[in-house]
Amino acid sequence: MRRRLTIASVVALLLVGAVAAAASKKEAAAEPEEPPTFARDVMPALGRYCEFCHGEKEQHGGLRLDNYDNLMRGGDSGPAVIAGDAKKSMLIAKIEHRDRPSMPPRRWLPKPIIARIKAWVAAGAQP
Repeated sequence: MRRRLTIASVVALLLVGAVAAAASKKEAAAEPEEPPTFARDVMPALGRYCEFCHGEKEQHGGLRLDNYDNLMRGGDSGPAVIAGDAKKSMLIAKIEHRDRPSMPPRRWLPKPIIARIKAWVAAGAQP
């Protein structure tokens, strides 16, 4: 009898621990993450995936993406970013491959990078 109580107690403790762990995981997931920033989230991606064709040495379409001011200035086709409106921003349409030519031309940016850039634009595209 005593052994059953011990096993039952251990099982109950494990269940309580699992429920508590799941609840704390849910709370951690519910906490809002930091809003995206240009320096942390956007510039590294632009430098890695875009600067070869839209940097200091070369500016396809008159668009230079090597710093905030150049990005916001846009290129020959107009502004690349409409602050606060990701759906109307040409940069987002290009990286989501909704507009031709899409960018980068022969591959997709990783989805998490697209999501962070999109969130940055939607949040107002601050420097």
